[in-house]
Amino acid sequence: MPPAVSVLMPVRNGEAFLREAIDSVLAEPLSDLELVVVDDDSTDSTPAILAEYAARDPRVRVHREEGDNLAGVLNRGFQLCRAPLFARLDADDVCVHGRLLAQFEFMRDHSDVVLLGGQALLINETGEDFATARYPLEDQELRARLETGNPFVHSAIAMSRTAFEMVGGYRENLNNAEDLDLWLRLAERGELANLPQPIVKYRIHASQVSLDKQEDQAIRTVAARVSARARAEGRPDPVEGGIRIDEDFLLAEGVERAEVTRAVVDSATWLARTTARAGYPEVASELFAGAYARARSETGSPALTAAVHRSIASRHAEQGHRVRAKLKSAQAAIAERR
Repeated sequence: MPPAVSVLMPVRNGEAFLREAIDSVLAEPLSDLELVVVDDDSTDSTPAILAEYAARDPRVRVHREEGDNLAGVLNRGFQLCRAPLFARLDADDVCVHGRLLAQFEFMRDHSDVVLLGGQALLINETGEDFATARYPLEDQELRARLETGNPFVHSAIAMSRTAFEMVGGYRENLNNAEDLDLWLRLAERGELANLPQPIVKYRIHASQVSLDKQEDQAIRTVAARVSARARAEGRPDPVEGGIRIDEDFLLAEGVERAEVTRAVVDSATWLARTTARAGYPEVASELFAGAYARARSETGSPALTAAVHRSIASRHAEQGHRVRAKLKSAQAAIAERR
């Protein structure tokens, strides 16, 4: 018989946090589960750690994969999952105890829900939590939030296997925004929900951050929304068929460069504030500098520049640097008057 829940965990060179992630799944009170781990060509001690767990717990199933991108790895991992309910966890994150049972019971009692997430505790490399990321709970508010942001933590979701198969899984040409694209397509098949309590500890660490990734993610995020708008208007989906997604694609679809710039700046400033709170000031400074440069570029705007100043001011205020915060607030006001 298939288990009640399949947890899919991709990993590449994840030795630093892998044991904690696996232990958090195996300790869940809902024991009728399987943990499908897809090792994406790791070269550190990850394969040995996985072999150790698989040897002592039959619920751990390991598959070795050489994938081109995360979306492709996830699709192939999903084919190995046997349960009617499919959950995700990244190898550097941690399940909050009771998460899977709560999601299983909610999905059992709400058959119209195809995608379920929850709140997230943000933790740093040492496991210290420094903030809670909170998201809307109800379907209507979640749909509204999807138009401008992403109200689901990928590592915290559970979804209907039937709905996942119905929409065709993750689209590999939208890697780095494969989650948002999937949520938008699932929203066309059923209702969305988030649990009110934190169900995952989402780890922020310096090695996962880069400005290049923010650029790439922003382009694909805009493409996912262009795709959703086309479907809503009854037009052919421009992303279908594995077409290459880049800035030229967006321009051909009528997207202005300013929209891409805004997406990059929004993403970089959020990540800058978050990495600063996690205790990585140098990384945060680099991200803020990148966001500021994009905001002041030809495709930026005074309003966007002011938004970056305000974001930095907010961070200074959190740190107790009142003079710096006032200076940045003043710079924001000046930028807006230009």
